[in-house]
Amino acid sequence: MGNSIRTVGLLNDVGVGEDEPFHHQLGRDGFIHLSEREFKITRGGSWSEKWTMSYTLGPSTSILSLTRSGKDKGATGLFIQLLSVIPEQNGKFSRYGYELDVETVPRSDALADLYLFGTEDIRGLTVLKKRKNMNEKEPHAVTLAHYFAYSSFAYSSCINHISRNRTEVSLSVIVKIGATNGHLDITVEGPEQHPAPTLRYLIVEAMRTKIWKRTLCPHCANLYRHRHTMRTKIWKRTLCPHCANLYRHRHSVPVAQRHDNSYVMFQELFFMSNK
Repeated sequence: MGNSIRTVGLLNDVGVGEDEPFHHQLGRDGFIHLSEREFKITRGGSWSEKWTMSYTLGPSTSILSLTRSGKDKGATGLFIQLLSVIPEQNGKFSRYGYELDVETVPRSDALADLYLFGTEDIRGLTVLKKRKNMNEKEPHAVTLAHYFAYSSFAYSSCINHISRNRTEVSLSVIVKIGATNGHLDITVEGPEQHPAPTLRYLIVEAMRTKIWKRTLCPHCANLYRHRHTMRTKIWKRTLCPHCANLYRHRHSVPVAQRHDNSYVMFQELFFMSNK
């Protein structure tokens, strides 16, 4: 149905199938759990399927729930829920939620909404990036990114103990949504582990500039450059001499983008479907 779950990241590394539950330990203080797929279908042909992914890091928990729905073979609806429970300095717990409802309707610019949450030692960032054609009201593609960074040293009062047992875990999950022939195409990437300093750098820079891109994380930028270099080497080997000469004399063209720093707790999107 044009959808992919676990294309990259920890879940893909161990080769778990889409319908299988998954549990992965992250050191002493954390773990990731993914439920098995919940599938329901009615006599009229309407169906829905749901995945729930949670990652617990120390006293904090973040839950991503993704529900697709449609009729026959095509998905026409998508509902994403994000919930993070984080301890505050006063010992109480705070809840941070985000919901995204997506539907297709018959028938660019890139706008980014950034939502920062958490405390000094537990940081989270949710980003909704929408791509729209010029003069179109509805987006044709959406990316939802969720970042979560945790440091365990914040809960120890002994400096010597902190230096010996400091634990930092940083994770990201990215959902890409598009529409073709009236149906939603959904790709989930992650959870992906990051070095904690690089993910914190991404969060700080995204909030400072109000611009988000995956390569703001130095760790992701290095991976992207490595993968791009390998793909380019393989591709160049297949070029004919004439095409290879054109490639060597290519010119880069700058692309302008517009960004918006507004955010909301709940968003409802309707897609322009390419036919």
